[in-house]
Amino acid sequence: MTRIIWTMILKRMSLTLKAGKENFCNEPDANLQWESLILEYPDDMQIHTLHALRIGLCFKVNRGDLTDGQTTEIFENMKRALINAEAI
Repeated sequence: MTRIIWTMILKRMSLTLKAGKENFCNEPDANLQWESLILEYPDDMQIHTLHALRIGLCFKVNRGDLTDGQTTEIFENMKRALINAEAI
């Protein structure tokens, strides 16, 4: 996938995480956006990576292992790493 498309997708997903909600994992719109991305780009392993990371982070938030702030930091770090890897 081109870097421009990737950047647009990931910025859209960042907004979902930073929406100011107490728990971004329970946002129906965000969940639908992720499912839509998986359907639109079924062979994109970077999107699957982020989706799987989000699922795992949500599990850890719901279990009380991490705060929303911590999970947002983890997700944003991974997103930046994937964007940088795409640029190489």
